[in-house]
Amino acid sequence: MVKIVDHEERRRDIIQVTAQIISKEGMSAATTRHIAKMAQSSLGMLTHYFINKDEIVSGALHWCDERFISQLDTMYDDDFLSLDDFIPLFKSLLPLDEISDTEWRVRVNLLTYSLTHLELVKVRKEKIEFAYAESQRFVEKLQSSGEVRGDIDKVVLSRMIVDLTFGLCINLLSYSIAERAIKVDKKISLMLSMLKPEC
Repeated sequence: MVKIVDHEERRRDIIQVTAQIISKEGMSAATTRHIAKMAQSSLGMLTHYFINKDEIVSGALHWCDERFISQLDTMYDDDFLSLDDFIPLFKSLLPLDEISDTEWRVRVNLLTYSLTHLELVKVRKEKIEFAYAESQRFVEKLQSSGEVRGDIDKVVLSRMIVDLTFGLCINLLSYSIAERAIKVDKKISLMLSMLKPEC
């Protein structure tokens, strides 16, 4: 009997293997030969699914965001958004467990790699603009719900949240997962004290 290959699933498998290599061993280890070996594939099979290494790497970057994007969809149903609903979603972005730790290690490795690969610089910029837009949607909801001060410019606030979050996540990677939660809770508490409307 002839085995039917799900090509999309095979591409996904290769991308996930690549993400794991980047997370655990760094970009220098993510050679096409090593990716093929770890994916139990051949170099010829890689070139069948991907034009070049940058396309595989770009796929790994998209893989990092899939889980979060799926969570976003559930938050758009209601007009009202409370901070009690938003904070768990925000914390799920941070490297506070094994899955998000892997995602952030991939992002940080790819950030430095993309600086010398023009096609990936474009992908990174698209990701940043997407993050700004999503952040602004949440800021607008929180402001219209009266959960966040309305006198702060929504564009400035949403971009500041994204930029500070990225920096926070990079710094958190220097600590064990067990140490990170305490550091995050203190920062969130401070952020909320500045953003909540005065009663």
